[in-house]
Order: sequence, then structure tokens, then C-alpha cells
Amino acid sequence: MREGIKAAIVTDSTSYEPRAEYVGEYLASHGCQVTWVESDFNHREKKKRTITKENHLYIRSVPYKKNLSFRRFYYHWDFSRKAYACLKKEKWDLLYVLIPANSLARTAARLKGRAARAVVLDVIDLWPESLPVKALQRTWPMEAWRKLRDQNLACADRILTECDLYRRILHLPEERTAVMYWPKDQKPVDMDFRGDRETIHIAYLGSVNHIIDIEGIAELLAYINQRKKVKLHIIGTGESLEKFQNALKDRQIAFQLYGAVYDENVKKEIFSQCSFGINMMRRGVCVGITMKSVDYLCYGLPLINNIPGDTWELVNRCGIGVNCPWDELPAAAEQIVREADKLQEKRGQIRQLYERLFTREAMEDVLRRNVLPLIENH
Repeated sequence: MREGIKAAIVTDSTSYEPRAEYVGEYLASHGCQVTWVESDFNHREKKKRTITKENHLYIRSVPYKKNLSFRRFYYHWDFSRKAYACLKKEKWDLLYVLIPANSLARTAARLKGRAARAVVLDVIDLWPESLPVKALQRTWPMEAWRKLRDQNLACADRILTECDLYRRILHLPEERTAVMYWPKDQKPVDMDFRGDRETIHIAYLGSVNHIIDIEGIAELLAYINQRKKVKLHIIGTGESLEKFQNALKDRQIAFQLYGAVYDENVKKEIFSQCSFGINMMRRGVCVGITMKSVDYLCYGLPLINNIPGDTWELVNRCGIGVNCPWDELPAAAEQIVREADKLQEKRGQIRQLYERLFTREAMEDVLRRNVLPLIENH
């Protein structure tokens, strides 16, 4: 591949920027001139960006306060319109666009052939499918938003999806699609398991928010507690934390709250006590795998899972935990108690699975096989 190949990587979400950085750094290491096109609005902090980076173009964007609002829809539309106006001024060998925003799929379609020779769409989330309220998904604005994505997917030379569940939902052809899981930039952690014969210790990691199945987790732990003492170790915070704690207290579940933990050594110390990591989400949440599960796998923790799609299939196929159907929690609790000790023998196998699918090296392998061929010999 000769030098001088120009690639633009586009996202309007602060949450997706780490993935965009990984992709751009990989392309740059293979001789590409990379420009990142991003928003000047930090959607997590809901304020304008103060730190800028070299080779990054920041689109002046419309601020918004609520994640689910017409103002946010306008933000996405406005960013897509301005990104198109900016990108059409030059010729790009590769246009790599992260979806959502769904409106960026249309931007990519408009640029294909006009300003971009090759297009890759990277589908990281599905909107409106991820909305927990199904009735809201079927409203006219949401249907229009869905079509904005679906009717423009054909423009892509290659489509990457964050999980295979998304590929199946979108009915994407396998020959043009590849799964690229979100990587954790960390080697698998080899740690000693310091089990407790009297108690099953379970880790909960991450934000406690509206999509977490708080009642389901509390119910499952209560069923486990009837068979063997259980304790939940909560690493994180969030708007539903008080509700979570109350649900545990109501069922007399022992728990310890650590708050947000960023020190990997502290996290390792907590995880070393635990037999499982738990990840249960509300019905209707459209996700195949989450960073919560990936974190658990990095540390070799067996999973307690109710997420369909990729995670469910990995648990079944590789025997790395226990799947918990919503309507079969007593049976799942029985299995957790019965298999807790046996599953600890698979910690090495779990870390190997993490290394094969969820590291930066695994991501780069997907890019090597699916993106580099589009820009070679040009």
C-alpha cells in the first residue's frame, strides 16, 4: 500500500470516539493520512469541548440537554449536514462512519462516489431498536429515523457491527459484514481466586441505570440466598443506585458498595473474591454484548447473564457461566449454586476467550481482513 491514502473517520458521539481513535491509529500505522471528524459538543458532559487534538476536525454543533428529545435529533441532523458540507470539499480514499447517528448513513451515501471512493459503516448501536419502550419505537419519528439508516446501508463497501445480533436484526449479508467487538485496551488479568466456601460472592460492575434489570437481579440473588448465602459487590454508581440498594435491602441481600473504581489493582482485589460477574438487563434492550461483560471476561470471571444474542451464545457454546431466562430464575439460581465451584476451573479458558475476541489485537485483525483490502493498491 502506498503512502498518501486519505481516510476520514466520522462520529458525532463522545462515547464512540475511543473506537474511532483505535481505527484511525491502526490506519495511520499502515500509511494512511487520517482525519477524524467529530463534534465540538461533549454529549456526556452536555457542554462544549475544551480539549482538542491534532488531525481532528470539530464540527460546530447544536447543544442539547436530554438524551431522548427532539433537540438531540436536530443535533444529529445538523451535524450530519455540516459534516457532508465539510467532507465533500476533498477526495477521500476511505470514509469510515460510525452509526448512530442514523443520519450519518445518508451522509455516507451522498458522499460515495462523489467525494469518497470506499465507504465503511460501523454499526455500534441500533436506534430506535434500543429504546426500552416498544410502543415508542413504532411512532412515526422513530420509524423515519430507522429508515434513514436502513435505506442507506447499501452504500457501504463493508459493514462492521459491534455484535452479531445487530447483523441479524438488520438482515445484513454475511459476505459484506463482519463483527468487530468493542475492545478493552488491556491484557487479560491473571489473578488468584480467593473463594469463600460459605458464601457466593458476585460482582456488579458499571453504571446502575434505567436499562439494568434491577428487580431481576434482586430476585435472582434472593433465590440463590435461599440455597446458599450470597453477597453482591457493587463497583459503580448511577441514577438508579438508590433503587438498586433498596431492592437488595428489601430481599435481605448482603452487599458492599465501592463506588466508581478506576484503579485496576483495586478492581482486581475485589474481583478475586468473586465467583461470578453479573450482567442482567431489562427486557427489550437491544444489545448483544456490553463492556460490562467484557470486563468480567478480562479478569476470568464466569458470567451470570440474561443478555440475548452474542453473550448468550458464548455462555452456552463455551460454558463460561450461567444464562438466566427471565421466567426461569429459580432454576438459574439452582444452577449457579450447583456449578459455582466447577466454573472457577474455567477462568484461564475465559481469559483466552477474551484475548481472542475482545482485545485491541482482535479488533486490528478484523480491520486487516475487512478494511485494508478496500484501500490497498490505491
